[in-house]
Amino acid sequence: MPPAPFETNQGALPSSLPLSELTYIVQTERIPNALLFYGPRGTGKKQAALFFAQACNCRSDNDRPCNICVSCKKISAGMHPDIIFIGPAEKKKIITISQIREMGGIIASRANEAIFRMVCILHADQMNPQAQNALLKMLEEPPERTFFILTVEQTPPLLPTILSRCRRIDFLALSQHEIKNFLCTQYGLDPDTAHIISGTAGSDLEQALRLSGLHKGDTPDWEKLRPWLIKEVCRFLTVPTDQSAFKSLDLSRLLSGRPEYIHDAMAVIRTVFRDFCILKYMPDKIVNLDFLSAFKDISIMHSYARMLKWMTLFHETEKRLESNSGTRLTLDRFFLSLSLY
Repeated sequence: MPPAPFETNQGALPSSLPLSELTYIVQTERIPNALLFYGPRGTGKKQAALFFAQACNCRSDNDRPCNICVSCKKISAGMHPDIIFIGPAEKKKIITISQIREMGGIIASRANEAIFRMVCILHADQMNPQAQNALLKMLEEPPERTFFILTVEQTPPLLPTILSRCRRIDFLALSQHEIKNFLCTQYGLDPDTAHIISGTAGSDLEQALRLSGLHKGDTPDWEKLRPWLIKEVCRFLTVPTDQSAFKSLDLSRLLSGRPEYIHDAMAVIRTVFRDFCILKYMPDKIVNLDFLSAFKDISIMHSYARMLKWMTLFHETEKRLESNSGTRLTLDRFFLSLSLY
């Protein structure tokens, strides 16, 4: 039988994650030196790493993790000294050799209290070549009772020698329906709210958990950001042409001034333009049902061809932001282009 949903400080995980394979590894007591969690962004790889760390260190004699013992609770709360996470430094897109060397200095000493110490490298495919070579030496001669988990969205950037030393576990993207049901059953969200969150996050489980309010300390207040942003976009698209350029630059300024908002803000804008495109044919399928009336008014003002152009401009802007283009200039270009169509 598959294991019961895994409880962490982030709630119970969907049973569709590959937890049964991880549970089997723990039950056989054959912990690999390194695991590679491969799959699209937001598929629960970090949550699964926490599950595996708990299961390896659980003090229960029965089903593990028990979520009751001191070890399980410390890992769940992010307070365990032997559970180490590494990722790209803030405002950077790479993991540097200095980060790997710093981690190496930590694990050179014996673990504080863990049965198995875990080093989880998030977005390991963003390690630069020097960092990869430094990590390879540790994988070749890992410290006793220490295992590594590398989470990646793609494997080509990693050295073949690193890949060959990892046991690969694949993570599949969750459907919007799965995430919606998960938010309703595990967090008690009402169906309308769960519909909006799952529609905004798409297959990104981590973003859905964040938007549900789970990480209030790490993210903007989405319940305020979303309606404000949708109203601003609608206002921008309905003002006279001679005012739209000014409005567009003002909105660009506000968003680029808070870079921590950008990822979630772009997700909201994506749903708005998607809703415009499908409103004519499937009004019951739009994400932002609470703005249905406003969207209908805009659909009367603008042609369907223009709305499709908006969506194209949006996708081009997403690609520019992902390629590390300047945020302010990219958003200026996007909103000014919208005002021309």
